[in-house]
Amino acid sequence: MAGKICFWCFKARGNHAVCPHCGYEPGSDSGQAYQLSPGTILQKRYVIGASIGFGGFGITYKAFDAMLRMIVAVKEFYPAGLVNRGGGEKKVGIFSGEKKAEFQKQLARFLEEARNMALFSKEQDIVNVFDFFQENQTAYIIMEYVDAPLLKEELKKRRFSQEEAGGYMIALLEALEKVHGHGIIHKDISPDNIFLTGPDSIKLFDFGAARLEGSERTEAVVVKAGYTPPEQYTSQDEQSLSMDIYAAGAVFFEMLSGEKPVDSRDRVMNDELKELKDFGIRADDYLQRIIFKAMALEPRLRFQTAKEFKEALIYHKKVRLPQEEIRKNRRRKQILAAVLAAVILLAGGALALNLTVFSGRGKIDVAKLEPEELSVWILAADEQSGEELIRALSESAARVCPQLTVHAQAAARENYMQMLERAMETDSLPDVFCTDGLDDGFWNAGHCMELSRLMHTMDLSDYLYLEDLAGEDGVYALPTAMQTGIVYGSEAKAAGLAQPDSAETPGGIKEAGGADMDTLAQMGGTLDYADTQGVFERFQNQDDPLAWIAGDLSDMDRVEAVTVEAVPSTDFTAVPLLKEEKLVGSMEHWYAVKKSGDKNRQDAAMTLLSLMLSEGMQSAAYMDNRDGLPLNRAVLDSYQENKLTTYLNFLKDYDFEQMQLYEGDSICEIIRRETGQAEGPASP
Repeated sequence: MAGKICFWCFKARGNHAVCPHCGYEPGSDSGQAYQLSPGTILQKRYVIGASIGFGGFGITYKAFDAMLRMIVAVKEFYPAGLVNRGGGEKKVGIFSGEKKAEFQKQLARFLEEARNMALFSKEQDIVNVFDFFQENQTAYIIMEYVDAPLLKEELKKRRFSQEEAGGYMIALLEALEKVHGHGIIHKDISPDNIFLTGPDSIKLFDFGAARLEGSERTEAVVVKAGYTPPEQYTSQDEQSLSMDIYAAGAVFFEMLSGEKPVDSRDRVMNDELKELKDFGIRADDYLQRIIFKAMALEPRLRFQTAKEFKEALIYHKKVRLPQEEIRKNRRRKQILAAVLAAVILLAGGALALNLTVFSGRGKIDVAKLEPEELSVWILAADEQSGEELIRALSESAARVCPQLTVHAQAAARENYMQMLERAMETDSLPDVFCTDGLDDGFWNAGHCMELSRLMHTMDLSDYLYLEDLAGEDGVYALPTAMQTGIVYGSEAKAAGLAQPDSAETPGGIKEAGGADMDTLAQMGGTLDYADTQGVFERFQNQDDPLAWIAGDLSDMDRVEAVTVEAVPSTDFTAVPLLKEEKLVGSMEHWYAVKKSGDKNRQDAAMTLLSLMLSEGMQSAAYMDNRDGLPLNRAVLDSYQENKLTTYLNFLKDYDFEQMQLYEGDSICEIIRRETGQAEGPASP
């Protein structure tokens, strides 16, 4: 066989010393005596050819699958120092004692690598695994053979342009999204393990070091100088996805600069990571910032997900440098420490926290409140967020006014009105409750406290909209959130509404320009509203002319869910609703205090209402779901820095301070009124 088959292209070469088909000359490679001899057959189907790679843990061969008639790659487990093999032999000899035990441990990891790679056997950007098995006292992984250059080989020849490097990096991050989606950390991202398969396309391989996120450390630590974050050098820290983020940033740095970055261990004492300009490269500032953030020495300062990293590249986001983030966090801690120091009171030998919103201008003294048991009803997006809100409110109340006992209950919108109606019928309204959806009849009945006394105690400049509200007569409820109008739909069904330049969001929704009220007024039967019965069923019908659903952020999850069947994800669009080039928004989640003759109870209830607007509650309510945007300016700033870049990037260029705000109406109601439609368009 050896004299007839070329062990590189696996075509017949006859008696030629050099293969007439591919030019391969037997013996010209760097094969060693301990490697499998060309022509060795595994599993009665895989014909071993020339070796194409070897390292401390294994040998990779080019091979031929005689059953499927195609060239494959075979990775053999051969850990140096634990086994040996004589020339011409197939079986490996395993050393005895502790080395044998170590061999068995590493063999298990090798088979784990095979199983990990098999999870991605149908992905285009990850090398596919076809088979794995044990034979010859060791194990083998059968993979697709990739006829493409490795990134490390290309880096020896040149450095990449900004556009080319960015395209490859986005492809790598998309592959990492899939890997991380299975809770797997690759832990060996480097130019050694990345094939460049075409413009803006790669194949990632070598999962030998991969581990599950959060898993315990092992004694074996896989490192590559320049690409390994500092925490990976130790066996003490928890495994984290950010390890791969650091390594990907290092790869990006090398592609642009042409130089391997300084090893992280050297940077710990003296951070000397060069800027791109030091290499004579005129790169955009956002690229430098992205690299520095990805390669931050502290994991918490890096991008937390591959998706976040990718979106920063796609949208040219000017992210904060690690040192800027440190300064910002330091300022926040200093402010918090000053606030806490100012509000800590000694009462009977115990420490109690006073509310920061009560600055002495009002007449409510939280420290002097008598014990009360208060009921609170919260409007929540779903059961999980409701539980989180209850927990956040209870914890806040316990810190601020421990003399109060809070009985909180959360309900979704579809159940909440029924609860309120029953409570009004039985005169059993809670002390603090959300009033969304209540009509004028309720307010005329005089169920609630006027809140001007509470507002006089608050620093309203900390919030959007509340300063304007304070100037109005008779305020009986305060909003805790705002909604922005969003129009969702299929580009194929409604071409021309949105601007043509668009980009795809992580959820498969395509971003585009805004939809103006005047445009919507002209759309006729192509538009329906998210609160219209049966609208989602209509939208799923490919033969229905319904093209757009008008709603708000709270509709995004439902809309995304139906689009899987309704339209191709790449054809689905979300655009902000505009009026005179400003976002259209409304205040919602209005909370009131039940009227009571007991002043202590009134003050206690208003204290709880103020807690609904505190940073802690606003974060709990609106940072982790799409049920609205926070009014608290500090929380909204954090939301814009984090969430908007991930989920709602199409809102990033709009100023929330300049929104066209409407009181009390849903987005759908606003659209109907502004476009002169009493009801949604009739179904065909």
